[in-house]
Amino acid sequence: GMGGVGKTTIARAVYDEIACQFEACCFLENVKEGFMNHGELHMQTQLLSSISGNKVGSSDILKNGFQVMLKTLGHKKLLLVVDDVDKLAQIEALLGKEHSFGGGSRIIITTRDVQLLSGANAIYSPKVFNDAGALELFRRYAFRTKQSTKDYDNLSRRVIQYAQGLPLALKKL
Repeated sequence: GMGGVGKTTIARAVYDEIACQFEACCFLENVKEGFMNHGELHMQTQLLSSISGNKVGSSDILKNGFQVMLKTLGHKKLLLVVDDVDKLAQIEALLGKEHSFGGGSRIIITTRDVQLLSGANAIYSPKVFNDAGALELFRRYAFRTKQSTKDYDNLSRRVIQYAQGLPLALKKL
């Protein structure tokens, strides 16, 4: 989905709700930025450290191999969120080309490019708010209430038109 529609927020809410059902969990946020600023090896250390519960260094990965280390953890029932992916190579670097984890594992990937999810079991595309929903969300953040504020109704309606139903824009404005 488009930026600001709530992909990360939804993924975080799902993660927080179901994480207790898994042996290991990892929420890798801002993957695109992480790969760009820190590189593949750093992102792999984050993933392995989170899944294993132990600090994994880049030297460990270079010595033992990422796929070998990931495979040793593959028997765990895992919840993994890979947030804001923009290239297939990022998914492959973190999960391998043919990834497998323990039974009942779940992998959630957020991206603006639906083409990256061609092999996914299910795809959820968040929708923008209609005017009523946008107005309610805006009032909740701007005025800390869902109720109409007559003094600001006209201004509020202009704001929701400007935000075009995007939840992040409504929160920020």
